[in-house]
Amino acid sequence: KRRLSPQVNYTQPVVAVQFSNATANVDHHVECRLNAAGLRTDDERDKFAGRVAFRLRINRE
Repeated sequence: KRRLSPQVNYTQPVVAVQFSNATANVDHHVECRLNAAGLRTDDERDKFAGRVAFRLRINRE
């Protein structure tokens, strides 16, 4: 069994999203993609290669 070792000096990226005037009590879909030469983000077999997606809901009464 081959074991993968962490990359030397690798720093995990940080992403920040700011919503101004977002609609309350509604799901907001967010997708962040990497853009780089030679990096594919459109592979249907691996939908999260080079990207992350999530939903955010701001609840207000």
